[in-house]
Amino acid sequence: MGSSRLGYRSHSFLNEYIQRNECKRMMEIGVADGENARNMIRVAIRNFSPEEVEYYGFDLFGGNNDFKLSLVRQKLKEMKCKFKLFKGDSVETLPEVVETLPKMSLIFIDGGHSHATVKSDWENSKCLMHNETAVFFHNYDFSGPKMVVDNIPRENYQVKIIHPKSDSVTALVKKRV
Repeated sequence: MGSSRLGYRSHSFLNEYIQRNECKRMMEIGVADGENARNMIRVAIRNFSPEEVEYYGFDLFGGNNDFKLSLVRQKLKEMKCKFKLFKGDSVETLPEVVETLPKMSLIFIDGGHSHATVKSDWENSKCLMHNETAVFFHNYDFSGPKMVVDNIPRENYQVKIIHPKSDSVTALVKKRV
């Protein structure tokens, strides 16, 4: 059930990366119930004060009902970090705000899994990368993420496929420097 070393169940490979690489500015596409966000922030505040940690989350948050959004917002308020949540389809919401967002330490793409959605999320995420940014594509073994990752130019990006225990196959992408 994830890494016993860090004590987190969900996506322990992210938490280990955040700890090892001292990530403090993170973006997640596909927030779900906010538990993964909370875990990532919890790890980041081991290396930084909560006020230094920034989280940006994109999700449908239950569509017309704001109940899910308010639950996630409450979880993140408890973490005392800076955060912004964007409600709606990332194919629409991310391009609307990408130019106003800072460069990220880590980006986790785990929203819609269609080729069109993942491709849009990747194209917009590339704008938020600096030389140290890690972009994780969850569910690499699904056709949409796999097709996008397999078409990332290897002369510009390093791509590593990871097989976390008790989790889905994931691709890690970084700029070549």
